[in-house]
Amino acid sequence: MDALTEPNLIASFLRHQKELRQFLTYKVDCAETAADLIQETYLRIARQTADTDIANPRAFLFRVADNLALDHLRGKARQNKRDGGPVSDEIACRQPQPDSTLMGQQQMELFEKLIYGLPPQCRTVFLLCRVEGKSYAEIAAELSISARTVESHMHKALKLLKERVDFL
Repeated sequence: MDALTEPNLIASFLRHQKELRQFLTYKVDCAETAADLIQETYLRIARQTADTDIANPRAFLFRVADNLALDHLRGKARQNKRDGGPVSDEIACRQPQPDSTLMGQQQMELFEKLIYGLPPQCRTVFLLCRVEGKSYAEIAAELSISARTVESHMHKALKLLKERVDFL
């Protein structure tokens, strides 16, 4: 009867499985790893023989789970040490990659062409509003036109830009 498991140990495992999962998730900070450790805990208690006398099955389950979590965390620490650990902010390059830099430059050139392809008054209003951040009232005062006309030019500029971008 060496392969038989203590029935109250299995029953205790089933009764405390949710609690064990929460404990392990907190301990290893990963729900997937905790699920793997729950399975390993079950396998470990399933190997217990019927003649093993366990006074407190719940405490025994948590001790087995805790030991497995500690083994996992030690292994992870060894792996981080061996691999050099996570990349620190000091090492990571914050410069954009050359391909994204080139793509950004190409997009800027395209936007410039689109903006400078607008009718002159629309372009002026658009640049004053979107580049310089001026309000419609400020633009109207600067260009000696009404705020309603500024709004009309802005609407026209946005419509033309959208049409041209959608065309691409």
